[in-house]
Amino acid sequence: MMKKLVIAEKKSVAEDICKALGIKGKEAGYFEGDSYVISWAIGHLLELMDPEDIDKKYKAWLLKDLPILPGEFDLKVISRTRDQFSVLKKLLKRKDVDGVVNACDAGREGELIFRTIVDKEKSRLPVQRLWLSSMTKDAIRRGFEEELRDGAEFEGLADAARSRSESDWLIGINGTRAVTKRLQSRFNRTVFSVGRVQTPTLGMLVDRELEILTHVPRPYWKFEGEFDAGDHVYKGTLQLSEGDRENHEKIFDAKKAREIAEALSAFRGTAKASETRKKSLQKPYPLYDLTSLQRDAANRFGMSAMRTLSAAQRLYEREKVLTYPRTDSRHLPEDYKPIVDDVLKSLSRHGSYGPHAKRVLNKVSAGDKRIFDNKKISDHFAIIPTGEMPKKQLEGDDARIFDLVVKRLLAIFHPPAEYEVVDRITDVKDCQFRSRGRFLRVPGWVEVYGKEDEEEALPPLKSPEVKLSGYSEEELQTKPPSRIGEARLLSLMESAGKELKDEELYEAMEGKGIGTPATRADIIENLIQKEYVVRTGSALKATAKAIRLMDVLRRVQVRRLSSVELTAEMEARLKDVERGQVTRKDFMKEIEEYVTEVISQVKDFDYDQIYADSAVVGSCPLCSADIRENLWGYACEKSSGEEPSCTFRMMKEYSGRYMHPQRIQDFLSQRESGEEKFLFLDGKEFTGKLVLGKDCKVEVLQKQEDGSFISTRTKTVKELQEEEEFLSEEKISSEYMDQEGTFRVSSQAFYFEVPKFPKALGKKPPKAVEPFVGRLPNEVCQRPITQEEAKEFFLKGKTSLLRAFISKRGKPFNAFLYVKSNGKYGFEFEPRARKGTKGAGETSAEEKAAEA
Repeated sequence: MMKKLVIAEKKSVAEDICKALGIKGKEAGYFEGDSYVISWAIGHLLELMDPEDIDKKYKAWLLKDLPILPGEFDLKVISRTRDQFSVLKKLLKRKDVDGVVNACDAGREGELIFRTIVDKEKSRLPVQRLWLSSMTKDAIRRGFEEELRDGAEFEGLADAARSRSESDWLIGINGTRAVTKRLQSRFNRTVFSVGRVQTPTLGMLVDRELEILTHVPRPYWKFEGEFDAGDHVYKGTLQLSEGDRENHEKIFDAKKAREIAEALSAFRGTAKASETRKKSLQKPYPLYDLTSLQRDAANRFGMSAMRTLSAAQRLYEREKVLTYPRTDSRHLPEDYKPIVDDVLKSLSRHGSYGPHAKRVLNKVSAGDKRIFDNKKISDHFAIIPTGEMPKKQLEGDDARIFDLVVKRLLAIFHPPAEYEVVDRITDVKDCQFRSRGRFLRVPGWVEVYGKEDEEEALPPLKSPEVKLSGYSEEELQTKPPSRIGEARLLSLMESAGKELKDEELYEAMEGKGIGTPATRADIIENLIQKEYVVRTGSALKATAKAIRLMDVLRRVQVRRLSSVELTAEMEARLKDVERGQVTRKDFMKEIEEYVTEVISQVKDFDYDQIYADSAVVGSCPLCSADIRENLWGYACEKSSGEEPSCTFRMMKEYSGRYMHPQRIQDFLSQRESGEEKFLFLDGKEFTGKLVLGKDCKVEVLQKQEDGSFISTRTKTVKELQEEEEFLSEEKISSEYMDQEGTFRVSSQAFYFEVPKFPKALGKKPPKAVEPFVGRLPNEVCQRPITQEEAKEFFLKGKTSLLRAFISKRGKPFNAFLYVKSNGKYGFEFEPRARKGTKGAGETSAEEKAAEA
């Protein structure tokens, strides 16, 4: 009997399909029944070949080899999933398999996972597509029995998937190699990764960070009046109108502020108040797509986009309680009303959701275009509950996301919420105070979220005459704009950087965005992993590495790589490929031209030329000459050339703090910065400041609990030696270092100084200085070190096995001490005893290392 091979994206999905179809036969890597053989990928089983796989010459990152344009892309098997690919390879060649069902996730990436497998094996078996938006047993059975679609319908999606993958490879590989080679230095070997979507996304965060760094606080004054209306007391904020600016609260003129304060202090009459009260209706929000769900979860719970996606995927895949989450649609199909009715009936039997579901059971209209609209459906529809209830109590993120989705569905069938909007103006002589309020009168859909009628916080005026019972004056300073949080960044990515604040306007966006709902969370996490972005609370902060990258790209005018709008256009072109409006060949030709243009710009720029027009940022503290910006930092103009006469230089980054050109002069004149947030190497924040020392070297100081500041810089062994007072010293010859040196003993440590960096220590570190100095403290992990052991350490490069060290956890361990290339000591542990030979109470070498 002939069978069809079903390929799911994950094993868990394959197991769900087996349960729905009643298949119980289990083999290594697949399940088998009478009609179907069901196997799975493990996400991507194949990937595009790396440049060095194409040609060994590409192993070295050389600018002359760029751009790399393979033309035809080959696939290679990912080593960690090779075994499962072998299973699928054999199944595709089975004589009794006469067709393949693509049961990977219903979207671009799922299509790519499947197509790479059949493409690699050159399979000619007819393909059908299982396109599910729900993982319930009924939906799976219905999908196989009634709704399997011809694979040819998805050729456009497959072309878009392949094009996305190959274009990202071309831009990422070429761009990263080119930018890295131009920005790396002898002392900075970091990789500068760039990408079609990640770089313009990063640009938005960098722009905001630059706004913060260049913000100059301005003092302003704000006045608040307190008024007695007889039956109630209320407050109002002083409003000004200056030129084109109306109804603003900030007074930047100190003289004006004094005049207002004097006028209010002298006022003894009656103030005049008037107000308007209007009814305002707020409709329920549209149903969720993935991006709006991620935004809401970030705003309400501080959840990252990735956490939200992971929870929604679990609720879809494992719990079967939500529809497919990786969607960009906020509507349902026009024939979906019966299913929604069933979902509401199911929810009506649930304790907390029941009352709200019962209230709207018979109020679902198939003609409501806010909800049911085929023209607003893409590959998938909005995220809603399936009607199945969790088999066990949901907890944590899963419970939060399920609750959001259920309440959003229930709310949309409720009437609008009715608010009363109050705008009250109180005139005190020539001063106008404003009091505003928005008060819920009829809950409508808001009741689903547990909000009841609010008390009347601003009762109606009984008389236009009120008394000024007092006023307050605050002297404040303007603040820089706040950093962008994940919710806001998702919105900016969705709208291609355009400022959209009204959530309902997102629906009207026909356009372009950067990334897709399914990939935006990955993009954000990737920026963090590449050390371009760090999380600070709920906000995202661009690092100095990111600012440097974007600064160079913009100076070189690589607009095609850094522009949000152009990247959004490219995403729209991928949509055109999917719809068949642009051929894959034409799209890839555009990408190759794009890459060639970008690489040419990056390869050819001159370091000095791109900063040639930079303004003078300050005066040199050593010689008073001009200081100018360069690629790496800021330098005295007399520090370069054939005969430099000055040594002053500053970096652009100190402990995560970017030194913007506009701040250099103030720092140099004051010789210290204000208190700011800095980063340790592990990413943790600390409060500190920058100081310019007597030697004109910049140092980072950390603020202590008592308000004092200490240096964060780890002193070199040579510096430690220079600070010590020695009890004795002698000349000895080190066989290991192949040099004669000076062995010194202090009250804190033993030192050994030799003229040159020892070859035995391997490659000389870039920042190594000569003479080389080694240091061994006279106590290591609570164990005293004898002079004889210290001599052995320096003469042989390693001590004998030393016993009775005490770990941080208070446990004893044994180890050898050896000399490291920075002159300090390291631990080396005994070889691990073979299994079954370890004595009672002994620990393995790995355990000792962990303890140490």
